[in-house]
Amino acid sequence: MDRLPPRLLAITDYIQTNDHVADIGSDHGLLPIYLAKLGVEYIYASENKKGPYNRLKAKIQSSGYSQIVVDMADGLDTLPMNVDTLVIAGMGGDLIAKIISHGQSHLDHLKKMILLPHGNESELRQIISYFGFSIQDEQVIEEDGKFYEVIYAMNQPCLVCGIESMFGPINIRKKTPTFIKKWKAEHDKIDDLLKDDKIPERRREELVALKKKIYDVITTKGDLQS
Repeated sequence: MDRLPPRLLAITDYIQTNDHVADIGSDHGLLPIYLAKLGVEYIYASENKKGPYNRLKAKIQSSGYSQIVVDMADGLDTLPMNVDTLVIAGMGGDLIAKIISHGQSHLDHLKKMILLPHGNESELRQIISYFGFSIQDEQVIEEDGKFYEVIYAMNQPCLVCGIESMFGPINIRKKTPTFIKKWKAEHDKIDDLLKDDKIPERRREELVALKKKIYDVITTKGDLQS
């Protein structure tokens, strides 16, 4: 079985073989093909531009897995009614939030979302909470020196706001070593920025406040000194 990158492999932790999965922005189809090999019975894979769609279609056809349906569609516009598991990975959190917002009429028949944003996790957490999804688990993945966050949410209301939006309600509880490492790196970046005497005072105050917020969250298992 072809190996998935760690960030995509983490997504499979939340998928069962009887799920009907949609992979929006499926790229080269690595995840759908992997899921088909695991025995997932229905997978919908989409791209919204002709070139990527044609590459995806050719890859899926060559795989020989008939349970993978390929579509050229924008966001959730043509999401099949039988899909109950939504996967969106490899995009900015703001773009994922936009796709979910524009496709809100298609959300009722979903039972869960598995999202892998590249940044803007806070905005995304607020959006999925607004549309009635509750974050059940999160993972911080380090891959090739970059950090990625996987967000797993179920279709049941639970308001996420404030500090939970920024760090993740589950991440705050779990505080895995990778989570600590990610936010220690952010803490250190702020330290470097604060060394610049030319920073406007208002911006300096914002950075100091952000540094304290990070410190307060991670020091229970971290090794920061100040």
